[in-house]
Amino acid sequence: MAEKTLSEELAEVQEQMKQLKAKRDDIYRRSLEAPEEEKVCSDAVSEMVLNKNEKQNTMFPLEVAAVNWVDGEMELRREGVPRLVAIRPCDSEEAYLGIYVGELPLGCTMSYHRESKILSIHHTISNPAIIVPALKKVVMGIESWWAFIETEEQLRQITDEDIENTWYVRAIRKMVEGDE
Repeated sequence: MAEKTLSEELAEVQEQMKQLKAKRDDIYRRSLEAPEEEKVCSDAVSEMVLNKNEKQNTMFPLEVAAVNWVDGEMELRREGVPRLVAIRPCDSEEAYLGIYVGELPLGCTMSYHRESKILSIHHTISNPAIIVPALKKVVMGIESWWAFIETEEQLRQITDEDIENTWYVRAIRKMVEGDE
């Protein structure tokens, strides 16, 4: 018997994978209809896996009957604002007076339910938004060192020493030193 070529072996493996994928998708479909105690995962995960597999067949433009903002509308969250902050952008040696205006969404994911034609938007992460009048821009928390100003004494520069004494900077330094 002749040995299989690499191309023949690969084609065989690809066919097996195709069959396994069809079997997996069938399990997820049946899970959607199964009683709660028999489900292999949440319906949302099953739908996500099944939708991901069908994504290649999505035709644009899509007809959207409704938009479902899953975590509320993508807008500025404003609890307890405005508040003064001392802020030092990561690309700056200087600290500034800033105005914390709330949390802004940094990203979202979307899913589309074919039968209902509902587009669902899921807010994934938010971050502090700080207006820095001297820079004439909004600086996000992830691109700066910042702290709320509660007293007049706190209205000062954020120094290198302040940054070095932050617990997570100390932890990272210890991890890096331990690797050496």
